[in-house]
Amino acid sequence: MVKKFVGKTVTAIDIGTTKIVVIIAHINAQGHTEVVGIGQHPSYGLRKGVIVNIGQTVESIKCALKEAESMAGTTVETACVGISGGHIQSFNSTGVVAIKGRDVTQSDIDRVVEAAKAIPLPKDQYILHVLPQYFRVDGQEYVFDSLGMYGVRLEAQIHIITGAVASAQNIIKSCELAGVNVTDIVLEQLASAAAVLTPSEQEMGVGILDIGGGTSDFAIYKDGRIRHSKVLPIAGNHFTNDIAVGLGIPFDRAEELKKRYGSVFVDDQHANKITVDLGYDGGTKDISLKNMVEIINFRAEEIIDLFAEEINQFKLHALMPCGLVITGGGALLHDITTLASEKLNIPVRMGIPIAPAQEDAYNIPDILKSPIYATAYGLLVDASGERSMGEISTQDSALFANVMKRMKSWIYDLF
Repeated sequence: MVKKFVGKTVTAIDIGTTKIVVIIAHINAQGHTEVVGIGQHPSYGLRKGVIVNIGQTVESIKCALKEAESMAGTTVETACVGISGGHIQSFNSTGVVAIKGRDVTQSDIDRVVEAAKAIPLPKDQYILHVLPQYFRVDGQEYVFDSLGMYGVRLEAQIHIITGAVASAQNIIKSCELAGVNVTDIVLEQLASAAAVLTPSEQEMGVGILDIGGGTSDFAIYKDGRIRHSKVLPIAGNHFTNDIAVGLGIPFDRAEELKKRYGSVFVDDQHANKITVDLGYDGGTKDISLKNMVEIINFRAEEIIDLFAEEINQFKLHALMPCGLVITGGGALLHDITTLASEKLNIPVRMGIPIAPAQEDAYNIPDILKSPIYATAYGLLVDASGERSMGEISTQDSALFANVMKRMKSWIYDLF
């Protein structure tokens, strides 16, 4: 039976390396947002966040959609989806223009942003997001609202995120074949940040590290704006693969052990050996949980070390007085926040979805209060219009227009 809602229905689809998550929410006339459908299915056809088999991906999306639609009693037609993978690149860029009159106008702001965007890109890359950081008016630093200010020279520093055209095309095509039109594509760490970071953390300065199945994505926020972002090539599947190879057991058994006993430090529960059913010919094997934890510790330290290298290279320590928030499935590894805090010497907490608006206007089901749903919930925040950060429109390329014709621009009225 199809339910008829009075108001607006929005959908988010998190196409991850290990799972597909679909969340359907209803926004009523009073602005109250309620999750009415949740679907989840193992993800097939992706590797390190990138679609490598469209047929398998489509079937996984269909299964997750069916579950969510059945729960919600409605049919999904459009959705906001995430994008990640090793093809994602990001950097800061600066533009400078002369102010035409005596006061900064919207035209001046548009021109300086266009100047900052005028950068050479490989033919297979396109600008996905343009996120303003700050302006300078006649050398005055950190101007966040330059409109109407008096001056002769306007500078803008923006954060540019690019992605492969082919990857975006494959995401859109997979969703279309599953019966859903894509309205927006959002970088996954931006979605996760919208889900788990508080406004005060974003204002004071904080880092977010989303350890997913195929990639680990991180970003740093300061003064409510993104300052740095990066996609790391090591994530949850690397933990599982290392366990499988190191202990000589099947991948699925290694995944089960990781979820049940996964920790970055050895404790009393890891003192004994356990017998693992190998799943073929009735074979079993005795393995050491201590050895498994040591394997996990090595990979966890590698991810944190890569994060630390990025911070040191770009001198980002001063931008993170609130420390680091770890989310994604990797955040469930026991004591990983403790390990990160010890190695980085900063506060570290686990990130779970929080309400982006007033608590009485946004209902989060208990099932979604887990770091594994951070990206999916953040995509829902985007789809529902509750985003706290935005960007300047970048949809001006004929090359990418056909690929992104259903993507809405992220426009944030900062000025």
